[in-house]
Amino acid sequence: MTEESSQRGERSPEALLLVVVFIWASNFPIAKYAIGGLDVFLFNAIRFVVAFVIFAALFRVLGGWRTVERADWRTMAGVGFLAHVVYQLAFIFGLKYTTAGNSALLLSTTPLWTAFFNAKLYNEVIKRQVWLGMAMSLAGITFIIIGSGRRIAFGDSAIWGDLLTLVAAMLWALSTNLQKPLLAKYSSMQLSVVMIGVGAVAHTLISVPDALSLQWESLHPMYYAAGIVSGALTIGVANVLWSYGVKRLGPSRTANFSNLVPVLAFIFSYLTLNEPVSLLQVVGGAITVTGIWVARR
Repeated sequence: MTEESSQRGERSPEALLLVVVFIWASNFPIAKYAIGGLDVFLFNAIRFVVAFVIFAALFRVLGGWRTVERADWRTMAGVGFLAHVVYQLAFIFGLKYTTAGNSALLLSTTPLWTAFFNAKLYNEVIKRQVWLGMAMSLAGITFIIIGSGRRIAFGDSAIWGDLLTLVAAMLWALSTNLQKPLLAKYSSMQLSVVMIGVGAVAHTLISVPDALSLQWESLHPMYYAAGIVSGALTIGVANVLWSYGVKRLGPSRTANFSNLVPVLAFIFSYLTLNEPVSLLQVVGGAITVTGIWVARR
């Protein structure tokens, strides 16, 4: 395979990862609207159940199920619980106890942790330009957060939230790396169906108390619609494409695309929620995109 054909082969997964970025960024205004009427745990339960039902049905139609070895069942369940339950809880409660600026900044370190775990687990050497690109992207996101006017404070009152959010970044990075050997045996869609199924069961059980006390008839149907759309796209489609990116490009290069999410999220928030965008945020977005380009060279 020539260098030119190899580059063409990589453009396809990179284009799909840009679709993931678009989906995850657009989820911010959707989730903000839905949580205004639904409890957070109930919202997550709806998202995961919808995602599991849709893609389990799709996978059944398309076929391609490969018999899963007994040891791999335990691994899939464990990675699914880590990625779709533990991470979600750490992120939610971290955001509850710290500022939004802290949460966004700490979660933006995910590519760095992904590269770290990738090097430790698989003895891979991280190239200098990858570290440089990720550092630039992190700097760009810092500009975006400062430009939004949010206070970035690591005071004592927010220390537990800061720590939980940092743990969340590490958990997502670790789960991304742990998928790698499984994706060598099974398709990204099969793996995603199993992992999302784990999340659906767990979040459904967690949301039972809130579901029993909720006055369902008082909720506007649009809240349910937001949960359904978020589940089908954000968890379902996006996670399948994300796993495909890990398989084709590796954990480190795939994770670096997540730094584009805040850039588009600010744009979508501006267009849908009329949130202001400052010059400093625009500069930060440009630096982030440049960092993505440097890291993927």
